[in-house]
Amino acid sequence: MAPVSPAPLAEGTEIGGYRILQHLSSGGFSIVYLAYSEQSDECVAIKEYMPADRVLRRPGDLVPYIGAEHITAYKIGLAAFFEEARILAGISHPNVTQVLELLRANETIYMVMQFIEGESLQKCILRHRKKGRIAVLPEDAITAVFTRVLDGLHEVHGHKLLHLDLKPTNIILKPDGAPTLIDFGAARRTVGRESTSVIPMYTPGYAAPEACERDGTVGAWTDVYAIGACILACMSAKAPQEAPSRSREDLVSLSFEILERSYSERLLSVTKACLELDPRARPQSARELRQRLTDR
Repeated sequence: MAPVSPAPLAEGTEIGGYRILQHLSSGGFSIVYLAYSEQSDECVAIKEYMPADRVLRRPGDLVPYIGAEHITAYKIGLAAFFEEARILAGISHPNVTQVLELLRANETIYMVMQFIEGESLQKCILRHRKKGRIAVLPEDAITAVFTRVLDGLHEVHGHKLLHLDLKPTNIILKPDGAPTLIDFGAARRTVGRESTSVIPMYTPGYAAPEACERDGTVGAWTDVYAIGACILACMSAKAPQEAPSRSREDLVSLSFEILERSYSERLLSVTKACLELDPRARPQSARELRQRLTDR
């Protein structure tokens, strides 16, 4: 029976001078590994472009099988992945994952990145939720984290790149508490199987309405919506209501009512503004949002 998803590379596989140590995760569009460089004597993270619904790969193989009906979509996604990596390689910011180099092999592309030790914001939220408090993370911690997240996001936007997949699992907190943005989503906007139109790929609850539409106009305001969703998750320990259903019945306002006793009006109002369904009603940039978030 053919595999239903591409198998990760085997431990010990050599890619461009790096040895695969461990398979870390598999997503809809990529596989991430922990690898070791003998030259630098350091561990790195390697992200392999490998769209799960476009290719097959058996355990032990290196090169994926791409059906004829998926070749166009695969190549466009590969080009987006390469462009994302190329731009990220030119960004040096303490709150953005650093791309060290790009490798071409096995009919795909590998993004070699610094390996960041720490826990995801999602794990931090779940850990605090176990304490049973209505207010999951304290306000000062939320402000401290997202001030720096927005610093990194402003730098990214300055390089004409959007994140497009901001969510708590894609924010890593280092041991000192400093956040780092990972796993950008440019390669998730690929063509359909039978057309050249763009199919949006998104995480429910964190994606803005325009990110859920086939031809939605995305911009910095799209990432701003996701930041608002992340902040709300930090306060409530759950993802907000999915954007498409909010136009029919908006339940997000109920979340804010519950949180009024635990957080300041300033933080709640800023978060509400981020989550406006109309992109024009949101803060229009990461810098504007940062100013509003820290304005006392």
